Amino acid sequence: MLKKLVILAILAIILGIGIFFIFEKKETAIKETSTEETYTDEYKAYLESEDYYCKYYQKYIWKESEREFGKKQYKYTEEKLQKINTLKEEGKALCDTGKLKEGEAKLIEAITIISFTMMK
Repeated sequence: MLKKLVILAILAIILGIGIFFIFEKKETAIKETSTEETYTDEYKAYLESEDYYCKYYQKYIWKESEREFGKKQYKYTEEKLQKINTLKEEGKALCDTGKLKEGEAKLIEAITIISFTMMK
């Protein structure tokens, strides 16, 4: 009789642990989904913002011409680096004052110089 009670208790514990993990897994999936939807909504809003290109182009220029990896990757002359930085600053100033199209044009001009610089 005692043996049957022990076996029954062990089975109940195993079943209880199994049910616990199943419900825990569902809660985690729900949390991940809601976090993912929030992230997606924020990302869409960021992409659709008016100053998206101004911000994106400035980050791109920084990665390719100001960061050490970018400087090692391309064959920049001091003249080209100076021109890129000048155009970036002018574009940033225009974007900050609300002249987004003019700022984007300056930033694109800097990116053009980067794009036509040969890689090592």
